[in-house]
Amino acid sequence: MFEARKITYLGKGSDPWWNLPQLIIQVKNIIKVFKYTHLNCVAVSTFDQSSAHEGFSENALNVNNMNVNPGGRQRKLHNTVIPQSNPVSAPSEEDTCGKAQWMTFPNDHPNPKLQRQVKGIKAVLQEWKSVWDKLNQCCMKVVGKCVSCMKSQTRKDAEWCITFAEATGEEDTAFTEDMVLASSDTLSTADDKWCCMYCVLTLQKNFCLEKPLIQTLFEDVGHVCLFLLQFHCELNPIEML
Repeated sequence: MFEARKITYLGKGSDPWWNLPQLIIQVKNIIKVFKYTHLNCVAVSTFDQSSAHEGFSENALNVNNMNVNPGGRQRKLHNTVIPQSNPVSAPSEEDTCGKAQWMTFPNDHPNPKLQRQVKGIKAVLQEWKSVWDKLNQCCMKVVGKCVSCMKSQTRKDAEWCITFAEATGEEDTAFTEDMVLASSDTLSTADDKWCCMYCVLTLQKNFCLEKPLIQTLFEDVGHVCLFLLQFHCELNPIEML
């Protein structure tokens, strides 16, 4: 029977995203050391929700690493299964739910230009026939990324700047007020989740369930990886040092 013990990553939760490779090396070393120092034990590791800790593997299902159209400079994502939670297909349409989906075009594709090319957002959604049909019904014009989604990202950036300024004690009243106004102006009031290809693919179950790389490393060997509440890094025992 396994004995659960708790360890904490030996680094600060404010590591920037560009330290992800170094973080992964540390995590792999921790797992190796734990294996020999705590036989028959399960490690419970806690991490702050920083940008580095939330980093995905290079082939993760991440819509931000995809283009709208095939090919070009985009990452090759791992193959997946079309979610069963998708809308029901029309009687005359093929039911694609639960079917395997390759994220690159086959070597024998009828169009030579698409052979072995990485699929873009549009091609992926078109293979989910019921999703693509509903998106066309909801949108007068299907676009890659609508104005609301782009504004939402601007708002997130503004909120991050405010939080960082407050946490470091370097906030400036005028600066903070400007950022608050910017985040308020760009707040999307649209409730429709079928606004664009980017939004629809982001909300798909297989994309939502993609786990950060460090979580995958721990769970693949039977350990537990927990993330602290957002903006509450004081809950991390390492902060006491």
